[in-house]
Parts: sequence; structure tokens; C-alpha cells
Amino acid sequence: MNMTSERLEDKPWKRDLARHSAQRRQHVLSDLDEAIKKAPSFEEALTLTAEILKKKFARFSGVTIYVADGEDLVVHVSFERPGGPERVWSGGGPLAAAAQGNHPSIVSDVAGETAWAGVGLSKGSVMVAPVRTEAGLWAIVEIYSELRDAFSSQDVRFMEGVVAALARKTPAVAPTE
Repeated sequence: MNMTSERLEDKPWKRDLARHSAQRRQHVLSDLDEAIKKAPSFEEALTLTAEILKKKFARFSGVTIYVADGEDLVVHVSFERPGGPERVWSGGGPLAAAAQGNHPSIVSDVAGETAWAGVGLSKGSVMVAPVRTEAGLWAIVEIYSELRDAFSSQDVRFMEGVVAALARKTPAVAPTE
């Protein structure tokens, strides 16, 4: 039997693993959404999000959330991220570039991109997801992994759900009393 010609359908254990992984992401997203809704403030929702992400995903070596502060991005909370500046200019650099869009972005190997060393990352991979509302950028969720190519398109979809939940909690869209 030629092993290279086997398809995913021929490997039920891979299908089961992929299905289990998708179900786990959905369960964590549901838990996160509920925690974010119950948080007394946007800032507390950010902290809870970082804690839950770090706790639930072992391959997430570090989780850092930056908040927009004028022209800068300032660390709000960080768990086990390699050292880096507490404040970075939002007009330039890799974090600012990754936050320009509306969707999470992935850098598969930061070792190949020297700009990341300036924010403390010299190996591994990173996923950056901006938290935006119609009022603009509120925060950035940075997930770091010591592993190269640690993030997939499923992780991007998962993070889109996380930042959507956070965006609904921002003061710009919070219900008035």
C-alpha cells in the first residue's frame, strides 16, 4: 500500500482529531463570549480574555493585549510573553501594521522578519487580532507561540469570534444606562 496516496477520508483518526479540535475551539469561544458579556468593564473583559486564552491553549506561549492610547499601543495585560516594550507607536512597526486591517493576521516565522525583534519576538510565530468598532481601534490581541507555523485558518476564525465579542463590549458600543 502506498502511504502517500492516502487521503484524509482514509484516516479516520485525523478526521476525529480535526472534529475534536473544532469542537474545542467552539466551546472555548462560547465560554469566552459568556465571560466577556459578564465582565463589569471592557478592561476586565480584556484581562479575562488573556487569562482564558493562555489557560486553554498550551501552544499559546504568550498572550498580550495592547490598548490604544492616543498614538501608542500600551500593554494592558501580558501572560508569559518574552520581554518587549510596554508602549509602541501605533503608526509604525509590526504590531501597528498587523492591526491596520479588520481581521487577524499571522506571521508564521518571526525569525525571518527583523522588525519583530524590536517588540521582543525573535523566534516562533505570532497572530495579531485588532479589536475594532466603528469608532476605531480599541485594542490588539497578540498570541505568541514559540513554534513556527503554529496558527491555522481555524485559529484565525476563532480569533475573529473573540475580537467580535470584545468589540461588542467596548465603551463605544456599550449600552447606556
